[in-house]
Amino acid sequence: MFKKLNLNLLGRSQMSTVLVQDRMRRLVDSGLRGSCRPAALTSKLKKRAKEMDDPTLTAMERVFFGFADKTRLKILKLLAGQELCACEVMAALGLTQPTTSHHLGIMERAGLVATRREGKWVFFRLADPRVETLLAKGTALVKGRP
Repeated sequence: MFKKLNLNLLGRSQMSTVLVQDRMRRLVDSGLRGSCRPAALTSKLKKRAKEMDDPTLTAMERVFFGFADKTRLKILKLLAGQELCACEVMAALGLTQPTTSHHLGIMERAGLVATRREGKWVFFRLADPRVETLLAKGTALVKGRP
């Protein structure tokens, strides 16, 4: 049914390309992608991938990294209610000062939180109201799963 590939004489990069082409051919042959040619399907997919804006993806990666920690999510939920000093975050979550600063710094670089200085005190708040919306949508997505 499927022909066996002899990959012994190929380098790693060539082997990967041959394996991908073989998989694409098998996918098309299965009828799951209609009656297109494997090369046409590959070309279409590569075109879609090139259309992705790299600076936007980099910014998105930074933002999602800001969300990608349970402690940071807790801090964001606290800040959704009000502006807080770092010591208030520490007290609420039982965190050390270095840990709190680390997480707040990540979220500040991600554009999720903003600061306001008042004398020696630094207060943190959500940088954009849409952050609270994202938290709510993320919670709804997770709670909607079985």
